[in-house]
Amino acid sequence: MKQNLLIIVSRILQGGIDNILIEYLKQFDRNKFSIKLAIGTCMEEQEVCIQDVPDDVEVHYLVKKHFLVKYRKLRSVKRLSLHKRTYDEALLNPIRRIIQKKNLNKLIKKSDVVIDFDSSFYSFLSNCPIPKISFFHFSFREYHRGNKKKLQRLGRKLVVYDKIVTICEQMRNEGIAMYPELANKFITIYNALDLTAIKEKSLETVDSPLIHQPFILAVQRLEEAQKDSTTLIKAYAILKERYRIPEKLYIIGEGKSREELTQLTTQMGLENDVVFLGLQKNPHPWVRASRLFVLSSKYEGLPTVLIEALCLEKVIVSTNCPTGPLEILDNGKAGVLVPMRDEIIMAEKINEMLRDPLYKEKLITGMQKQIKKFDIENTIKKIEELLLSLEKVSSLQV
Repeated sequence: MKQNLLIIVSRILQGGIDNILIEYLKQFDRNKFSIKLAIGTCMEEQEVCIQDVPDDVEVHYLVKKHFLVKYRKLRSVKRLSLHKRTYDEALLNPIRRIIQKKNLNKLIKKSDVVIDFDSSFYSFLSNCPIPKISFFHFSFREYHRGNKKKLQRLGRKLVVYDKIVTICEQMRNEGIAMYPELANKFITIYNALDLTAIKEKSLETVDSPLIHQPFILAVQRLEEAQKDSTTLIKAYAILKERYRIPEKLYIIGEGKSREELTQLTTQMGLENDVVFLGLQKNPHPWVRASRLFVLSSKYEGLPTVLIEALCLEKVIVSTNCPTGPLEILDNGKAGVLVPMRDEIIMAEKINEMLRDPLYKEKLITGMQKQIKKFDIENTIKKIEELLLSLEKVSSLQV
């Protein structure tokens, strides 16, 4: 008999979490699972990749009415005024939560197991009678910017889940150290991608003359609370001034820090060299065409963009932030790791990679070995085994 699987996620945009989720939805064995996807908030036209959800997956929005979601949409791309933020949190958010809980409970009654794919629904799941799995995508130590009270609260919230999937070993070790009482709940399952599909998508034609110019590429949300495009832009300024590189810097992504980052490029005289490409439905041709791929972050989970760049054999320079880059890049054997918030070293390493073909070839050999860890078939098998094991335990308890 098929297992009725309910997957819930707060929203669908175009980040690493969204892309991974859609990949899993495509790969689950339909002979074993009937799948429903519950999306907490409808983000309307911002849902760039919603059409990639397979047709046989039932999609349910927990909240969809425009007046309830309009300020959430605005907050995802820019900062709201205090008045609008207060109105949204004080008046609209309680209404959203009531509707979300009501609609989620209806779906739970028809399900055998639930996956909270971005760990956002713990308050709705405390009395949920079916097995519950949380996927956690960020460094525990850096979550909530390291605020101790909020991290203590997070530990209490995670208690509701039967299993907590961490997407790299470094993150699991953090979780066990911070929440030893939950140690038996943590399990590591690497994020994985359909590597063949990525290579195929990278061959699609892009109707833009920009792709034919030499460029360095970053693909990341323009949100400086977690990402660090500021250091990347400062490093690029050094590359232009000190090393005289001809490559431009392209950044794919959107977010509430777009305006301040644009202002920074103007202040540094880089407005003609740093190009913000916005959201791209298919970023893979840009990755393939780039001279070098850069990730600049303050913290991560297991950054999907690095796996995609590995797949396309792009030389990578990444900040060694918690967590993910160290494991993905095999301690520097499959890519260059640099300290966080250090634009000087970042610039030095980018320049070295652009000019040293022997070092580049050595890294490519490391990439080809490392990418095998992130094969989608291995990951899907582990998730399916976890789901079926929890259902068996639940049946025995009943």
